[in-house]
Amino acid sequence: MDTRRNVLKKMAAGTAAAGLMPATVSSALEAATTVESAGSDARATLRSEGVLSGAAPWWLIAPLGMGSPLKYGWYVAGLSSVDRGASVLTLAHTNGRRAEVHVCGHHGRPRGVAHADLVDLVLMDGGSGSFRTDEKLGRVLLGLAERVRANESGEHADLRHVARMMPHDLRVAVFGAESLVG
Repeated sequence: MDTRRNVLKKMAAGTAAAGLMPATVSSALEAATTVESAGSDARATLRSEGVLSGAAPWWLIAPLGMGSPLKYGWYVAGLSSVDRGASVLTLAHTNGRRAEVHVCGHHGRPRGVAHADLVDLVLMDGGSGSFRTDEKLGRVLLGLAERVRANESGEHADLRHVARMMPHDLRVAVFGAESLVG
């Protein structure tokens, strides 16, 4: 079985060979290969250097903002800055239910409930893909993915945010699954 370091190296080599790796992501992957041996010190270095962090990418879901209604009683309750390779989109329902959606990069291999051309929308429900997604919430996420897809190529796109995002599987390998669930 491959170690985290070998998996990260393979991912970096594959992405670099395809010419798709922005310098920021390359730096993040390079620094991330030391996480296995350096632990929390490496994570602190990644964060302090700004390699895996940045402002909240509201442009991805524009013109939606805080409190914007979606379908089926869902609305936008928040969008975090990019941290640990992703931004967290919080959705809330009028019945009090909440959903955390990690907006991650996917580098051509999306794994989330929905995705756009550059980002993946990963529903963080603690089920590791084993829970069936509520159909109406799934439809909301598909609609958000369409909005994101349109905004990714729009005039207000700021791809620096996307360059700071990591694929979900890589985030789990680097930071640990338990640290990603709120």
